[in-house]
Order: sequence, then structure tokens, then C-alpha cells
Amino acid sequence: MALEDNSPGRSGRDTSSHGFRQSVDHAWARLSDAVGRLTPKARFALALGFVAVVLLGISALVSLPSATLRVVCRHDLRSADLTVSIDGEVLHTGTVTGAARKWFGVFEKTEGSYSTTLPVGSGRHLVAVRLRAPGYDRTRSIQGDFSRGTESTLNVDSGRDLSLAWRGTSGAGAADAASASSSWLKYAGSILLTIFGSIVSASIGVLVQDFLRARKARLAEADAVQPQSSKTAS
Repeated sequence: MALEDNSPGRSGRDTSSHGFRQSVDHAWARLSDAVGRLTPKARFALALGFVAVVLLGISALVSLPSATLRVVCRHDLRSADLTVSIDGEVLHTGTVTGAARKWFGVFEKTEGSYSTTLPVGSGRHLVAVRLRAPGYDRTRSIQGDFSRGTESTLNVDSGRDLSLAWRGTSGAGAADAASASSSWLKYAGSILLTIFGSIVSASIGVLVQDFLRARKARLAEADAVQPQSSKTAS
């Protein structure tokens, strides 16, 4: 014999779920009724607007950073300001610090390390690193090619002079493929944005025309009813 679960918690969850489904069904019925009252042109404009929103989402997804840049800095400074720029635009600023250590109990040397991970768009970019401290101010640049879904590691070493180097084959090797992919994605994004603007403009025009046409029809109907009411009263 099966036992029924009549616990208050289960009953409350069932009631809440049933109420939620009723609310959703009621909202859907009202939305369907409102759309059904629109003219075919207005419904077509709404459909175009929905397509435009989808295209905008795709364009935003295409434009998102698709690669990462990991900067690893090793230096011999007590404190310094690190600035990382991509194609002339500052992408990151931070403070690096070092600690003094004695070698053989006599020689003192300052050492420190710093790392950070930054989002970067795919394709070829110019990466510039500036390290500034009292008595030390150096800036160096290096070309890098970033592929979608990959991480490129850039080693930064202060030493006597600031030096930059890609770790392994990071930032190199896939130049043509990465550049072609980036160019194609930028071109596709610009096309999608253009289509989005055209669809939005057309949808707004259709909706405004439909609204004005409906308003004009209501005014004409009101003007037609008013003389009939005057004749009836007389």
C-alpha cells in the first residue's frame, strides 16, 4: 500500500509551484492578447526588434576579449610602479615591491616578483611595459600575437635595463592565423552592428506609423459618433 506524503512542507511547495505556473500562464495570455491586437506591420516590427536584440548579443559576444595576457615581472627594486599598455592604451597599473636579502651574510641584494593576468582581444597587439622607481624609469615594447582561448606569458626583467620576452612560443608563431581571425571578427561585429541599427530604425518607424494610424482612426471614429449623438438629442 503506497503512503501519501501530506507533509506541510511538500504541500506548501506544491501550492507555490501551482501559483507560479498560474502567474506565468496569465502573463503569457495577456502578452498574446496584446500582440494579437497589433496590426500585422506592428507584429512584424516587433519580430524585427527581437532579431535586432539577438544580433546585438552576438555582436557583443564577438567583441569580448578572447585571450589573456599574463605578465610576470622579476626585479631588483624596493618599490616601483608598473604600467602595462596595449596598443597605446593603459590596461593595468600596479605597484611592485622587493625585499633585501643578504648573500653569504655580507652582500645585500633586493629581489621581488609580481604577476598579473589581463584580458586581451585576439590578434596582433603592441604590448608596452613601463617600470618606474626613484632613479629608475624604463619603458619597453614588444609585438605579440594572441589566439582565442589561449594565455600568453610575458616575462619582464628589470636588471640593468628593462627587458621583455615571451615565454616559450607565447605571442609568436600563430601571427597570421590570429591576425586573420581578429580581422574577421571585427568585420563581422561591425556588420552586425550596422544590421542592428537598420533593424531598430525600421522597427521604430513601423511602430510610430502604426500608432499614428490607430490614433487617427480613433479620432475619426469619435468625430463620426459625435454628430449622430447630436441628431439623436435634437
